[in-house]
Amino acid sequence: MNQNTRVRSGLVAAIAAVIVAGGSLAAAPALAATTCATAWSAGTVYNGGATVSENGTNYTANWWTQGDDPATHSGATGSGQPWTSAGACTGSGGGTTPPGGGTTTPGTGGSGGTAKGLVFSPYKDITVNLDWNTNVMNTAVTGTRIPVVGSSNSLVSTREPGLKAITLAFATGTCGSENWGGVAADAFANANIPKLDAAGVDYIVSTGGAAGSFKCSGAALQSFIARYATPHMIGVDFDIESGQSATDVQNLVSAAALAQAKYPGMRFSFTLATLAASDGSYGGLNSTGDATVKAIKASTLTNYTINLMTMDFGRATAANCVLSGSTCQMGKSAIQAVTNLQHTYGIASSKIEVTPMIGVNDTTDEVFTLADVDTLSAYAKANGLAGIHSWSLDRDTPCASTTASPTCSSVPSAPALAWTDRFLADLR
Repeated sequence: MNQNTRVRSGLVAAIAAVIVAGGSLAAAPALAATTCATAWSAGTVYNGGATVSENGTNYTANWWTQGDDPATHSGATGSGQPWTSAGACTGSGGGTTPPGGGTTTPGTGGSGGTAKGLVFSPYKDITVNLDWNTNVMNTAVTGTRIPVVGSSNSLVSTREPGLKAITLAFATGTCGSENWGGVAADAFANANIPKLDAAGVDYIVSTGGAAGSFKCSGAALQSFIARYATPHMIGVDFDIESGQSATDVQNLVSAAALAQAKYPGMRFSFTLATLAASDGSYGGLNSTGDATVKAIKASTLTNYTINLMTMDFGRATAANCVLSGSTCQMGKSAIQAVTNLQHTYGIASSKIEVTPMIGVNDTTDEVFTLADVDTLSAYAKANGLAGIHSWSLDRDTPCASTTASPTCSSVPSAPALAWTDRFLADLR
C-alpha cells in the first residue's frame, strides 16, 4: 500500500472449434445450445474426453488436465491446448464456475450487496498472520493471534463488534487465475468469504497493491466477482500502483462498466497515489492516476469512487502537503488532497474516498495521529465523502519501532485498535 515503493460468444467458440489445418473452415456445426455439463473446477483432474462447462460454453478435454482454465486454455483439436470448445450451452449441469475454479457463490451466493452511506473499512493485509494451514485470515492486533471472523474468539465477536466492514488486500495476477499472497483464489474464498457473510461483515475485495498488479478485461470481471459474491460484498477495489499499463487500466475501467449492469449495487473503487499540494497548484495525482481518472470519466462507468492514498507525501513542502511547521499535517493534507481532486477533475464528494496510513508513515516525520482521525472524520461526514479506509488493521497496535512497520503503528503510547476505535466513534 506504499505509494512510493508500492467472453467469448457461442458463435466465436463454435467457429474456433472447426478451424482446420491450412486455416480454412470445415462445415460449422449447428449453434443450437445443449445442456451445460458439470462446471469446471481447478482442483479436479480431467482425463481426455471429459466434458465441462464454463460461462455458457461446454468444453471437451483433449488429454489429462488439471488447473487449466478452459476459458483461456482452449483451441481447435491439434492446437496444443488441453480443451476444445464443444459449443454454447444452456441450463444447469452443475452451475457455472468462474475462471480459476472454486464455486461461483462460496457463501450464500447472490448478486452482491450495496454500500450504505459512508463506508469505514480498514484494509486487512491477508498475508499478515494468515493461518497458512487453513487459509483463514487471522490478526494479532490484540496481542494474541485470533481469527478476524468466524469463531467465538474472533476479533469481531470479542473486541470489535462495531466493525461492520473490511477491505481484503490483495488479489493479484490475472482475474480468473488470481491469488492471495500465493494462496489460490478458490482456497482463499472458500476459507473466508462464507465466514464474513455469516458474521454480517461487509467486505470489499481489493486487487493490485504496491507489491503486485491485477489485470482483467471484458466479462471476466463478472466471473471474478461471482467467486466472492454474497449479500455482504459491497465493492471491488483496484489499487493501481505498479505493473499496470495504460491499456491494463483502460481494460479495468471497461470491465467495471460492463459488470455494473450485472452487479448494480456494487461499487468499483480506484485507489490512487496522491500528493496534497497546498501552494495553490492543486497538485495531486501522478500520471498513472491522471490517466485512470480520465479513463473513468470517458467511460460509461457510474458506480465508481476515487480512493486517494493520503499517505507518504515525501518532503514536507507546500508542493506536497499542508505544512505544520516543518512537517506535513496529515489530517489537513488528506482534506487538501480531496479539494485538489475536485478542483482538477470535478469529482463529486460522494465519489471520493480517502485512505490514510495510521501512525508513522514511510516518511517517518509524517504521523497520522488520533487527532487527525477527528479532523478527517468530521470533514468526511460534513461533506458527504463515500468512505474512509485505513492502512491497515494489523498496524493498529503499539510498538517501539521508529519506522513504518507492517504489523504495528510505531506509536508506543497508542493502545491496540486505537485508530479503529476512534474512527468508529467519530463516524457513528
